[in-house]
Amino acid sequence: MRIPGATVGFYRVAVSLDDYIADAASGPHCLQDSSNPSMVMQIIILGIDHGLQCHDKDLEVLICDIIARQRVTLIAEENRPMSETIARQVAHSLGLRWTQIDMSIEDRIKAGIDGKLSKRMQLRFDANGNPASAIRYAPVEDGIREEFWLDRIEDSADDGTVLVICGCLHCLPLAEKAEKRGHRVLFKVFHPEELSKLKPELY
Repeated sequence: MRIPGATVGFYRVAVSLDDYIADAASGPHCLQDSSNPSMVMQIIILGIDHGLQCHDKDLEVLICDIIARQRVTLIAEENRPMSETIARQVAHSLGLRWTQIDMSIEDRIKAGIDGKLSKRMQLRFDANGNPASAIRYAPVEDGIREEFWLDRIEDSADDGTVLVICGCLHCLPLAEKAEKRGHRVLFKVFHPEELSKLKPELY
């Protein structure tokens, strides 16, 4: 099991989980507002492949391991509200709070971002003529979504650690936004690990 450490392109290269947790405990990793410490959240961000969100045993093991090692009291997840995700099932079994943080279609329309986001997925063809979906990140529109997520998390968080589960393309920009708000990002992790090397097309 590995966790991101050094920056490479859009993401970070993985280092060992134990080393990163030890490093996170050794000192501050973000700006904090010492005048209002009750508002500072401790956050772990897990960037995933959405296709594995409901049925991957390795993801379940990873989530349980993070919960056991850290004082996780809330799981905040980007997914459809009624989806029975692995994280939702784990939260229920352990008596942890779980919340869905993504915008609804109505929220996106109201924010003026649904049109562009709905056209994000485009079919491409590789050198061998095989179809593949474009990997695209929209800094403005996805940025609005990420700020919305943080608002939802702040409304639900307590003094424990929040495990945020989202699509891998959001892992680094979401962490940066959280730190700008004064929260402490303990570490970021990708599942599967190779997602840490993904370089999305800016859209």
